[in-house]
Amino acid sequence: MKLKLEALLSLGIALGLSSVFAQWLDVASLDSGNSTKWPAPALTGGKSWGDAYAKASALVANMTLAEKVNVTSGILGPCVGNLGGVPRLGIEGFCLEDGPAGVRPVHGTSQFPSGLATAATWDVDLIYQRSHSMGKEFYDQGVHIALAPVTGGPLGRAPRMSRNWEGWYADPYATGIASYLSVKGLQDAGVAATSKHFIAYEQETFRNQYNRTEPYSIFPAGEQRSISSNLDDKTTHEIYLWSFAEAVRAGTAHMMCSYNEVNQTQACHNAYTQNHLLKGELGFQGSIISDWGGQHDNVASALGGLDMAMPGSGYGQIFGSLWGENLLELAQNGTIPEDRIDDAAIRILMPWFWLGQDQAKLPEVNAIPAYYNGPNGYRDIREAETAGLVRRIGAEGATLLKNSGVLPLKKPQRIAVLGNDATDNAIGTNACGTGYRDCPKDNLNGTMSMGGGSGYAYAPYLVTPLDVLKARSVKTGAEISAITLDTGVNASIQSLLPNSDVVIVFVNSWAVEGFDRADIKLHPNHDALIAAAVNSSSNVIVVMHIPGVVDVERWIDNDNVTAVIAAWYPGQEAGNAIVDVLYGDVNPSGKLPFTWAKSYDDYYPNTIIADAVTAPQSNFTEGIFIDYRWFDAQNITPRYEFGYGLSYTTFEYSDLLLDESTAHSDELAIQETNEAFAESEYTSLYDVLFTVSATVTNSGNVTGSEVAQLYASIPEDDQPPRVLRGFDKVKDLAPGASSTVSFELRLKDLSVWDVVKQRWYVPRGEFTFSVGPSSRVLPLSTVWSKST
Repeated sequence: MKLKLEALLSLGIALGLSSVFAQWLDVASLDSGNSTKWPAPALTGGKSWGDAYAKASALVANMTLAEKVNVTSGILGPCVGNLGGVPRLGIEGFCLEDGPAGVRPVHGTSQFPSGLATAATWDVDLIYQRSHSMGKEFYDQGVHIALAPVTGGPLGRAPRMSRNWEGWYADPYATGIASYLSVKGLQDAGVAATSKHFIAYEQETFRNQYNRTEPYSIFPAGEQRSISSNLDDKTTHEIYLWSFAEAVRAGTAHMMCSYNEVNQTQACHNAYTQNHLLKGELGFQGSIISDWGGQHDNVASALGGLDMAMPGSGYGQIFGSLWGENLLELAQNGTIPEDRIDDAAIRILMPWFWLGQDQAKLPEVNAIPAYYNGPNGYRDIREAETAGLVRRIGAEGATLLKNSGVLPLKKPQRIAVLGNDATDNAIGTNACGTGYRDCPKDNLNGTMSMGGGSGYAYAPYLVTPLDVLKARSVKTGAEISAITLDTGVNASIQSLLPNSDVVIVFVNSWAVEGFDRADIKLHPNHDALIAAAVNSSSNVIVVMHIPGVVDVERWIDNDNVTAVIAAWYPGQEAGNAIVDVLYGDVNPSGKLPFTWAKSYDDYYPNTIIADAVTAPQSNFTEGIFIDYRWFDAQNITPRYEFGYGLSYTTFEYSDLLLDESTAHSDELAIQETNEAFAESEYTSLYDVLFTVSATVTNSGNVTGSEVAQLYASIPEDDQPPRVLRGFDKVKDLAPGASSTVSFELRLKDLSVWDVVKQRWYVPRGEFTFSVGPSSRVLPLSTVWSKST
């Protein structure tokens, strides 16, 4: 039975929500904008940047005040972001460029699968390889600082948040793993990573007082404050800070503060989150960069921990003129201490030295966005193997939701293809605009390979599903017919489909930065297209290119819908990737990176805040109970649980073992955090306490891959029933073969946050560790106890 939040609180049941609200965060006493109360800690260079810190400090010591300001403030230039240099000291300036799915928006580069599509692979090797390949393209285009990856902002709290597809999992642990790997992949290629958006950035509506693209605001520009994400200390640490800690451990060069307010202080001015949490608790040594328009005040941002103003003083009519000469004047009159500017400049220059960019000769900048009207000479820097990587991620991330035995296809002779999503955009592959913002349009969009906004990357080409199905039909001798309009085709459908062996319907849903999704429905014509198909055929396969959850309830249980695949936003190789799965060249192994509800109302919270007020507030009243944590705590049955995904084969789990002899110290931290913890016998919060292992056996007839998942039940009253604490993918397991999966459990993985003592601790009691193929199918379990 599902209870309303008010009832939960009145009953005082142990879901963590009552304690959150009984001691709700006192925003006034927090005083998060007070840099005197929350000063930035002194720089040291951390574990790995000692030499870079010494070099950067010496260089800054030789700069004039004006030169220091020049390396902290954006200027006009050829890239999305441009930072001034100090030529007399060998600093030529810096190019900053979007984005999380590839270099944007230029030609001669690749359109990689979205973060969500890659997350669905649950493959740590592919997550790293995608980032590394992308990093090489940034570097070869002359980019110093990549404005990627998304590392938890958004995390996926709200299913209608229109940028969820840029990120990873609706879970802090898994997003932390992906964040670590993505930062490392980019920086191993020589480009500086920018982990974003810090912090609690979970809706687009009212995200920025400068952003007039939202349809909701009735106020003149500048009169309405950014949405304030209001969250308590426990939720901050256990949910939203977790993945940024992993980015710091990976050595991320930069962080980007988000558009929203956090507890009623602008994120880019917020001394508590930037100075105390990020630079203090997490020990972050790099610089904090403002999102474009996220900085609203010169003094508050500088004292609150911002290090780099973007886009800076040259864009006054768009974002307001900030820093540049303003910072120089504020330092000269004593409002901003010069040592604060020194600190910012050193933070910006340290990664430049650490990554060797001071010695390397980066290629001439060629990452020039079309909308700045700069000369954009064509330079193709793609590597031959990149297309294969994009194709593989798209195929391995495709998530099989339903299969009545019709897949893989067994040489059908008469194939019918429906939907504009199956084919080319009629007016050009990238015709939806620079940021892919000019879609969707009826009968025009073509295959939706990517979402819109700064996360979009130009596709050098787009392989559509219809292209590949036609090529396959030539080889197999099959007949193929296609209706590539979404509307006005009922008569054609009724004529064509009854004579077809299989009908494949391609549908989509659109998401773009700046506008939250109005609902979780498919494109307005696509439910009707599926309905027409199932009325004329008993073998309908639905393929969905989508940014996240969509409502499938009108047709998912129809017997004539025989298979359903979530193909996400898969990038330039969309057609090859999905046909590989349809025909069984790739056995699907994708698993859901979020919970797929039966009803939008099953999610909590179930709305994006759109109140027409000058200071909109988003209270994170669910606390740590997001996504599957909420569904489990409330005992709500989803359509598909977190981690769910079908295969063309079957797997069995056995032989669960917990081995404490495998304990070892943290070996992965490139930089170490300063997070406090209670257990004095360990040297790091990331020390491994033990390993849990299990055997996975392919009990079917087809070679396949399986994602085994480990969930922990933590013996504390305010914790969810279970939380993800490990995953391991067994690859290409032959029929009858077995393989061992293993999960290292770190001190932090067993810990909860003490809001009084301000440290992590492992609760006393019995922990249960469960292993299986999804969050709700966990056939194996074992226990481990802490008595003292």
